[in-house]
Amino acid sequence: MIEAQMLSRARLARGDGRRAGPAAPAAAGERLQRMFVAHHAMVWRTLRRRGLSADAAADATQQTFLIAAERLADIQPDSERAFLVGTALRAARTLGRKTIRWQLEEDMDRRVVEAWNQGDARAAVQLCDLALSKVDPDVAEVFVLFAIEGLSSPEIAASLEIPLGTVASRLRRAREQFRRAVTRIETAMEREGTA
Repeated sequence: MIEAQMLSRARLARGDGRRAGPAAPAAAGERLQRMFVAHHAMVWRTLRRRGLSADAAADATQQTFLIAAERLADIQPDSERAFLVGTALRAARTLGRKTIRWQLEEDMDRRVVEAWNQGDARAAVQLCDLALSKVDPDVAEVFVLFAIEGLSSPEIAASLEIPLGTVASRLRRAREQFRRAVTRIETAMEREGTA
């Protein structure tokens, strides 16, 4: 379904006055499909770590690829990932003035520790997300893109439309805040006897 919508939008976007041969729609569709296969999971994870629910992240991911389909001719082949991340984060901001707030409850630390005790395979991810929730969202965004998703500093700068120096300073601040959050979580786990 989403692939059909993206291909349809790509064909509409091609109608910008340029004449293309019969191979152009197929090439555009193949490129879009390659982008989707290569980057879909990364875009969704980035949105989840930005604080969106699974359903909202799926919607924003779909919106990201629909925009990519419309603007396919504008995306440089070596900048596809940066374009998708930047578009996804802008979509999240638009969607998220209301929804992109970490919904934490007071006993979340204890519930994560309990999940760990129960052998929940997702506990490590929950602990990481919990630590990230304690980091300022602007700097957490850079940290997630760099440390978890593996984007380079220039890619992050392009995606977020910020200077390269800002990427470096936010990354440094995020690492400091993340370390402090992890230390607090480890201390809580040790007190509970779960570390």
